[in-house]
Formats: sequence, C-alpha cells, structure tokens
Amino acid sequence: MKSGPVDSAVYGIHAAAEIIASGADRIDHVYFEQERRSSELFELMKSCRRQRLSYSAVPAPRLNLLAGTPRHQGVVVSCSAKAYASAEELEAIVHAASVPLLFLPASIEDPRNLGALIRTCAALGVHAMLLERKNTAPLSDVVARASAGALEHMPIVKPRNLEGVVAGFKERGFRIVGAAGGAQTPPHAVDLTGPALIITGGEHRGIPPYLEKQCTDLVGIPMSQTVQSLNVSVAGAVLLYEAMRQRSLRRR
Repeated sequence: MKSGPVDSAVYGIHAAAEIIASGADRIDHVYFEQERRSSELFELMKSCRRQRLSYSAVPAPRLNLLAGTPRHQGVVVSCSAKAYASAEELEAIVHAASVPLLFLPASIEDPRNLGALIRTCAALGVHAMLLERKNTAPLSDVVARASAGALEHMPIVKPRNLEGVVAGFKERGFRIVGAAGGAQTPPHAVDLTGPALIITGGEHRGIPPYLEKQCTDLVGIPMSQTVQSLNVSVAGAVLLYEAMRQRSLRRR
C-alpha cells in the first residue's frame, strides 16, 4: 500500500461517509487512524464491513501522509481513477459477448504490471477484467498511465463475492484456466475457444487457494531451464495471446 499521498483522496468524517454510502464503486481502500476512537469512525468501519470494502487501521503519521494533511478526522478514502463496473454490468457484458473471455490477475500489487495487463486485455479481446477486493493495486493514476489510455476501454469489476462469481461462471460452462508454475499442461493443450476465465497469480504469490480450487485447468508456460518464471504481466500476455490465437483459427 502507498506511503505517500494517494492519487485521489477523500478525507474527513462526513466526506468519507458520503462516498462510502453513495460512491463505493470508486473506492479502492479506506484507511482509519489506529489510535483514534469515536462512534462516527466505528460506524464507518461497520459500513466498510457491510459493503466488503478493503480497509485498515494505520498510525497517525501514515494517515497524515496519505491525506497530505493532519486535518483528516481519522479517516482517508482512496478513490480509483475510474469507477468499477457493477456485477449487473458484468452480467450484461458476458450476455452480449458471443464467446466471453474474462481475465483475473489475482493478488497483483504492482500498479505498472496492472496497467500493462489492462492494455494487453484491451488489445487481445478480453471483455472484462475481475479483481480481488484485497491484495490488489488500486486503479491509480500510475495504473492509468501504464495502461496508456486502455483503462478507459476495459470494464473492471471488483465483486463483493469473487469466489461466488467465479463459481457461477464455472457452473455455466466457462473454462476456468489458472496459471501455475508447476503445472505440466501447456496453454495450447487447453481449448480456449469457448467461454473462458483466465486467472494468474501476483508478483509474490500464486493463485490464492480459494480461486485455484475453482479452476478446471491449470497450465504452465514452457520455458528454458535458464529462466524460472516470467513477470506476471508477460505471463498474462502469453496466455491471452494463446486464447486469441485459438479463437482466430476457429473463425477461419
């Protein structure tokens, strides 16, 4: 998480309460002052829990840095550079696509990697990107710059119940394909021409167990013995290109 001022911050009890109540689709994370206690802050924390918003308690000096001022009344809301799409919008996107292709970079923490993946998704025909509510880089100005404008063209969803959403797609016949370092199946051996959701891990961990158990296939990218792994944005690009390649061949 960031240690300096957030790219788009809302702070103060009343301002935070308003955006939590009406603008949750733009919220990346809510920070509370560790040492401060009040009924207003407690109610805001309860609202965060109800809406499954990512939040944490941090020391006062850190909160001062995040807000860029000590006059934050104990709460700072980090807002995204773009509003997240809703679950209803995701359903409409999937329904409108003849053969839906979704992408989920789990636990991705580097904003430049996230931005690069957003650009790759836009270039290779992904209909929507799904993100975890925790352990994920916010849609900051850094992400927007790294995507080189593609952020505005890629629907991005942070479902409240991501596991349930993925399980729902699986029940509807989606192929849930996870990238795993030790997997022996190469991407080209898996049929990606039908409805599919591709999942990758983050920079410091693989796919979380709650998502891995939903996978219908685990694939590994063949590499020479001199290289152990690829950057997550590169690995994602390889898998998405394979999906586009297979789909292009099928259309011929």
